[in-house]
Amino acid sequence: MSAASYHYTSSTNGGANRGRARKPRYDTRNKDIGSSSSSSYITSNTHHHYYRRPLSPVSVGDVCNRISKVSFENHNHLSGTRIRNRSAEPRHSDKPHDNRPPSVSAIRSVVPDRSQQDQIPICSRPDSGGNKGRCITLYTNHFKCNLSDNLAINQYTVHVNVFKRGKWCNANKRQHNRFEIVQKILDREADNLPFVWFDDGNFLYSRELLLDKAKTYEITIKNQLYQLAIKDMSDRVTVEDMWQFVRSKTPYKRPQDLIRMLETLLKQTIRSRMVCIRNQFFEKNQILYDGGSFQNSGFALAQGFYQAMFVTQAGPTLTIDTKCSCFYRNIDMLHFISIYLERDITMNGGMMSQEEKRALLRMKCLETITIETRHTTNKMVYNIRGFGDNADCHPVTSDGPDGDSRKMSVTQFLAEKYKITLKYPRLPTLECVNKGAQNLSYIPIELCFVEEWQIVDRSLMTSEQNAEKSKRSILLPEIRFNKTMMIANERNFNNDSYLKHLSMTIDTNEMLQVKARVLDPPNIVYRNNRVVSVTIGKWLMKGNQLQQATRVHKWEMILVKDGRREPGHMDMQKLEEFCNMLPETTRRYGIQMNPHFETKIISHNQIRQCVYDLHASGAEFGLFVLIGDCPESYQTIKRCALQEFGIITLCCDLGSIRKQNNPGKLNAYIENVAQKMNARLGGINSTVSFKKIFVDEPKSNGDVFMFIGADVSHVVVSERKPSIAAVVASVSPTSTQYICRSSEQRPVKDKKYSLEVIKDFQPMTRDLLHVFVQTNKQYPTKIVVYRDGVDEGHFQKILDNEVQALKNACLEVYGNRPLPKITFVIIKKSHNTRFFAPNGQHITNMAAGTVIDTTIVHPRQFDFYLNSHAGALGTNVCSYYHVLYNEIEFTSDELQQLTFWLCHTDVRCTKAVKCPAAARYAHTVAYHARYFEKEPYQTASSHHSNRDTTQDEDDLTLEDIKKTDALHGCQHLSFKLTSEFAKLCELDGNINDGLDRKFDENYHEPAKLFGNYAA
Repeated sequence: MSAASYHYTSSTNGGANRGRARKPRYDTRNKDIGSSSSSSYITSNTHHHYYRRPLSPVSVGDVCNRISKVSFENHNHLSGTRIRNRSAEPRHSDKPHDNRPPSVSAIRSVVPDRSQQDQIPICSRPDSGGNKGRCITLYTNHFKCNLSDNLAINQYTVHVNVFKRGKWCNANKRQHNRFEIVQKILDREADNLPFVWFDDGNFLYSRELLLDKAKTYEITIKNQLYQLAIKDMSDRVTVEDMWQFVRSKTPYKRPQDLIRMLETLLKQTIRSRMVCIRNQFFEKNQILYDGGSFQNSGFALAQGFYQAMFVTQAGPTLTIDTKCSCFYRNIDMLHFISIYLERDITMNGGMMSQEEKRALLRMKCLETITIETRHTTNKMVYNIRGFGDNADCHPVTSDGPDGDSRKMSVTQFLAEKYKITLKYPRLPTLECVNKGAQNLSYIPIELCFVEEWQIVDRSLMTSEQNAEKSKRSILLPEIRFNKTMMIANERNFNNDSYLKHLSMTIDTNEMLQVKARVLDPPNIVYRNNRVVSVTIGKWLMKGNQLQQATRVHKWEMILVKDGRREPGHMDMQKLEEFCNMLPETTRRYGIQMNPHFETKIISHNQIRQCVYDLHASGAEFGLFVLIGDCPESYQTIKRCALQEFGIITLCCDLGSIRKQNNPGKLNAYIENVAQKMNARLGGINSTVSFKKIFVDEPKSNGDVFMFIGADVSHVVVSERKPSIAAVVASVSPTSTQYICRSSEQRPVKDKKYSLEVIKDFQPMTRDLLHVFVQTNKQYPTKIVVYRDGVDEGHFQKILDNEVQALKNACLEVYGNRPLPKITFVIIKKSHNTRFFAPNGQHITNMAAGTVIDTTIVHPRQFDFYLNSHAGALGTNVCSYYHVLYNEIEFTSDELQQLTFWLCHTDVRCTKAVKCPAAARYAHTVAYHARYFEKEPYQTASSHHSNRDTTQDEDDLTLEDIKKTDALHGCQHLSFKLTSEFAKLCELDGNINDGLDRKFDENYHEPAKLFGNYAA
């Protein structure tokens, strides 16, 4: 062995100083959250005063008795061993890195599949489609695909290996360009192999059989030996399977394998010049936009397009849409860290304080990115876990040519091994881990670069950056239509050599045309049965009073400073004008509100005391005005008000109030405040009558409907960041008052799993049914569930688990009474299908109430697209509805009309919104419940230190998902909320984001905008 070749490990005490203290990864200490007790509470409306009392057993069942403490197991980490290691970086391997979870596995479902005979079948379309409404024709961004009837594709399993350390190893995607390796082998073997294509994974596809071609092929690229090993045929699909799916009158498996193979084929010709991120494509050579709010931020915007295949009533279609995404810039880590610390870390030889390291770790800017190193033969890719000691001080143990061990610093090792002299040896090293590796590497910051083409999570972007991205994403219908057609033509599908080999063509001369209908909107009923008509998805309150208005005896206004600036004279003057106009304006809508006498000015750390004082003084609600973008203040207000003291609050942004620069605008702003305030205080703003919906009206007489909305909010799922499940249900015949339940669902072992199924759907819906019965003194006869955010791959599991759970809940509540009939509908708001309305020589948005249930929908199942809201900016994105269960036997017309009219019941605004109010509320509850205090949990090691944690992932079941309370001391959220459950999810829509902010039409975060922008 040459003197330059060393085996090295980090010394036993090398990790003692990494810029952060060694402590358990998860805090298990009890948290004191104030004076609230451990029992569940609701708010009760008696004589217009709100107080907290324990929930009755009738309303929540035995919730408190079901509270359980859940323990979570620590990970068993493999201890590093002294093995031969030719990696380019010093690795710590003398002892285990405790309390650090291993690399994250791929997301997959842990919900068990039911056997075929136990599965509930997805319901079929009850008719040939609806007939109600005015008929129109629309364009959609689907292009028809033509395939040969006798087409068959064979799938072969392949292994792409690299010769390393005297043996063949898997060439993983992060370190090696697998597509380029295979493509060069296929080009070289073009005379010996038939036409084949590769999916950049483990499969090779071919029309012909490779009976005598199943062997290994080797190639040398940049002095590195690679191998392609073609194994056995693993699958074979035919176009006939697809046509069976389209034409069969009985359930037939969707041809997902064929779609996957064809989508892979469509990527082949553009892989060399484009970045492919699933079904999104971006030109590699484009100039990224890093101006405006992205200047000196480390982020940049790229324009691209989306492309995917679907099988519809019209057969196979290709969907194309425009895309704008934010990426990390491919810069060195010195620059990247300097941006976040807002100083040049290379000044004075380079130094970073412990506080700066902790600040970077708190900001989450490092744990979300992938970095690369370029000083070795092969590019190495890592994830950052933390900081090590300075390169001059961090010790490593290196094996010399005689097998003797020597301790040296990282600086010395790099100088001896790679002849690299560090410029900033006093800067800390980055503690990194390579995917699949067990040992940590400590790499100097100056040798690291941000890997290119990594998408930035929206939560890491500023509000200005999100707004600018949205502005560049929003395109007028005509512009989006033309851009989509331009992309389709530039792709030049019909001259693609890969498509020609399969005799496949795509009609890109014109978008697919579909038949659509525009439904009639409902009438909105205010006080004294005064009816207001809906025009273009909106209506006006002028001259009308709220149907059930409330009276406010005592309220307070509180101005919350953000610590960066004091309110000026003009601010206080505008605020005083707002205070004076509020009682006067709300009185016109029927709300009796006493005048306000004093405005308190507090800082962030005084919020809890202020909310307590509000509660103690008997005030009915507090109006908080925030200066600037203050998410922490907003969350603190809601947490204290809802969770600790049970006081109603409403938040406004001072900047938004200032922008109402004339009495008319300020009056409109206050109108929106009045609606939200009335809803929180137990009033009813307006109602919609649903009786006219049903074709056979007599059959609806005597029916009692209950509407349920359900959603699960995800972040990067881990034990620290669980999924939040929320279920919301109406408790009034008018569907204007709602209650909710919310719970956490945690995966075990800090790994990522799909937690879309709501485990506690049965007890949650049981509690909601109890409250409905207690409130109305009658049982619902029909229950309609709108379930948000479920992908098609989860449909069967949702149906088998949640529908059955709801049935079981009904059995518990109803006893021997007749059980209600259930309809279960999935809502999908995030999709890439767009519709364009031709209007003479121009293209416009489709009208509110437009429904599409032919041509591009499922061949047999009950689904439809519904555009319930009017277009504001850009191209409208309608919601997609898929009915899984239809025990009520709704016709297409009935369910489409009911869904459309329910989109007019959101109390936050006088306009139709994107989906039924119950689903919107559930989405908001799931999002905001994440910020409430949770019950502390303990790791398994504190009680079961010897417990085995090596359970096979394939054995995991739904029981492995640990759930805890989303609110303090209670299995489910148990606040009895007034109109539209406004108290929990704060349906003021996070007013502090302001009136003027518009969101990207492709972005479906919870409504955070005030008033008419809440949709």
